[in-house]
Amino acid sequence: NASDDTAKYVKDWHFQRESGTSYALYDLPSFLRFDWINNEKWSDQSGKDPFGDYRFVYFGVKNSWTIFHSDVMSSYSWSANICGRKLWYFVPPGQEELFRKDRDGFFEDITCDETKFVQANVIQFIQLPGEIVFVPSNWYHQVHNLEDAISINHNFINASNVDIVLTLICNRLVDVRNEIDDVKDVFSKEEFNEQCQKILKADIRINFEMLKSLVDSVIEERLSNVSRCWICAKHRDNLFECKKDDECLQFIIDYVKNRCCCSDDENNNGDDICQNCRQFMNEYEISCALRCSYLIDLYSKC
Repeated sequence: NASDDTAKYVKDWHFQRESGTSYALYDLPSFLRFDWINNEKWSDQSGKDPFGDYRFVYFGVKNSWTIFHSDVMSSYSWSANICGRKLWYFVPPGQEELFRKDRDGFFEDITCDETKFVQANVIQFIQLPGEIVFVPSNWYHQVHNLEDAISINHNFINASNVDIVLTLICNRLVDVRNEIDDVKDVFSKEEFNEQCQKILKADIRINFEMLKSLVDSVIEERLSNVSRCWICAKHRDNLFECKKDDECLQFIIDYVKNRCCCSDDENNNGDDICQNCRQFMNEYEISCALRCSYLIDLYSKC
C-alpha cells in the first residue's frame, strides 16, 4: 500500500528462498532463534514443513506504508531495519475496536482519527536503521516509511504463543461452523469437519492439521535432546496457565537465572546460549508442544 501513486512498496518478498541464500544470508540473535516455522531442521524442506517460508524482505520508498492490521495466524513477528526510518503505530489487543470501520473490518489508516489515540493507548515510535521491532501476537499496527527503507521480517510460532494460535483456530472454527451450518446435513460428520478445516486454512492460513504437524515435529525433535518435560508444581502439565500467573513467571525467571552461564564464553564453545538455558528451553518447548497436541486431539473430536 502507498500514500500516493508514486510511493511503491515491495512486501512479503521471499528473498531468502528465491535468492538461493536461504539460511546462509544472515545469523539470528539468540532471542529470535526459538522459531518453530523458520529455524528448525524441517524448515524450508519440501514436504516436511506444513507452513512454507515466513521470512520476507520489505522494500519501500519514502511515504509508502502498511495499512492497520494484525499479523497472520496470531503469530509473533519481528522487523529488522537494514536502512531507512520507519514510523510505527501499535494498538494493544482489544483497543483496535476503537478504529473499526464496520462489521467487516477496520480503517486502513488510523491517523485519520488521532483523537482516539489516547483512549486506545496507541504507542508510536520511530525505528532507526539497525534496530529490530518485535510485534506480539494480536497487536494491530501500522507502519510508515519515512525514507526509502529495507527490512528483513519473520513471522513465527513458538512455545510462548502456540496457545494463542490454537485459540485463534478454535474461535474461528466456531464461526466457520455457524456460517456453513445450513449445508451441514449434506455431509457426514467427518466430511463436515474436513470442510471446516479447509475453510480455516484458506481463511486464516492455519488449521488443526497444520498446527498438529508442527507441534508433533517439535516433540519428536526435542525428545532426542531431553529426557524430561518442564512440569509446573502449581499448574501441572498445563503450562499455558503459567504465562498468566506472576508467581509462576517469577519462579521460571529465578530458576533460569540461577543456572544460566551464557556469559561464560570459555565453556560455551562460542555459542551465546549456554547448555543449561538450552536444556530448560528444550524441556519447556516439549511441554508446551505436548499440551497443544493433546488439546488439538481433544478439540478435533468435538
